[in-house]
This record gives sequence, structure tokens and C-alpha cells, in this order.
Amino acid sequence: MGEVVGAVLMLAVIAGLFVFFIIALIRAAKTGRSGWIITASILGLPVAALAAGILFSVVFGVIKAASPTASSPGSATGATADLLGDSMTPVPGTVIPYQMSYPQIDSWKKLDTSDQAFDQLFNFRDEYIGVIAEGIGVGTPQRVCDLSQKNLVAKSSKYSFTPAQPIQIDSHSWLTFDATATVSGVDFKYRFYVYSDSKFTFQIVSWAVPADFDTFNPVFDRVAKSFQLPK
Repeated sequence: MGEVVGAVLMLAVIAGLFVFFIIALIRAAKTGRSGWIITASILGLPVAALAAGILFSVVFGVIKAASPTASSPGSATGATADLLGDSMTPVPGTVIPYQMSYPQIDSWKKLDTSDQAFDQLFNFRDEYIGVIAEGIGVGTPQRVCDLSQKNLVAKSSKYSFTPAQPIQIDSHSWLTFDATATVSGVDFKYRFYVYSDSKFTFQIVSWAVPADFDTFNPVFDRVAKSFQLPK
């Protein structure tokens, strides 16, 4: 209560000061008397200081509101920095004994995959990464790459793919490629990491809305490169 009364009194003093300054300024201009001129000059200093403070606050607020928020904690870039700096927790496969590690941050959540093709699936806000694991080998990563692209084409109205590139994960040769697809009327960007040998086939699939995809790519890469094949 005391703080409210103090704030009201302060506003009343400031308002009175402005009013008295305006009266003194008008009287000095009309009468030309030295008393009013001196009074207006004396009051002009604190009034000018207050005006400068208000102007500074307004300009600072406008600049802050207009400045990019990408590096703020709640933004995509800020979140990416948190995820890249967070320690990782290994999560084993449910049937095949592989493992992949994820950031420990609370917002990184494991989803139910009982009715999906994924053996494990995690998301952070609107970003996802998971593993499709099969105990059947198709021989080469290129064959898995072709199958992955065919599956995405089958459920997409629009799609495009980047050329597959080799990548080393757990000292084995994988392929990775990006895809853009419209699924159920919504645009997504994907990054696939695929592997197969004579025993196993793995697809690490990550995706996000196009606006956040490039920002979260380092997180996707970090998680995918933590993958360890069954020993």
C-alpha cells in the first residue's frame, strides 16, 4: 500500500512540476518579467531531464521490440544453444540393442511409439528425431536411402530431395540426405541418416517446420552421431 501511495505522490509532483513550468513559461513570454523568466529557467532543468528520460525509455523500448529475438532463451537459436550445451543421456533400443543419446533438458521429451514405425521418438517443441530399427539387413545404405525416399513420396503431395552424402557414424559408413515434403497440407523439412548391413537396417529421421530446420540441424547432427550400433 505504501508503495502505491508513494508512486501516486511521485506522479503528482512530476505533473505539478510540468504544469508550473508551462505556466511560468507562458507568463515569462507574455510579461517579460525577470521573475517569471528566472522561474521558467530554473524549472526547465528538471523538466528537460525528465523529458530526456522519458524519450530515452521510449526509444530503448522501440529498439528492443524491433530487434531480432533469435538469441533470446525462448527462441529457436537460444534453444539450440541450450541443446548443444546440455549433457547427453543414452537411450537403448527397445528390441535391437543399439543406443542413441539425447539432451537431458526437460523440454526434450520421449513420445509413445507403440502405434508408429519408430522404435524411439523424441521431440523438442515442434522438432522431432527418432529411430526406425529393423532386424533385417538390405545390404547397403543406398538401398535404405531409396526405400526412405519412396516411403516419403508415398505420403506427400509435394517433395524434393538433396543428393545423399556419406557420413561416418560409430565408425560405420552411413548416408544422409535432406528432404522437403508437404504432408497432410503441412510443409516439413527432414534430415535422414540411413544405414544397413547384412543384419540390421537403421533410419534416423529428424524433421521440423521449414523456418526452424536450419537452426536445429546442429542438434539433429549431434544426436544422430551419438548412435551406436549393436555390438
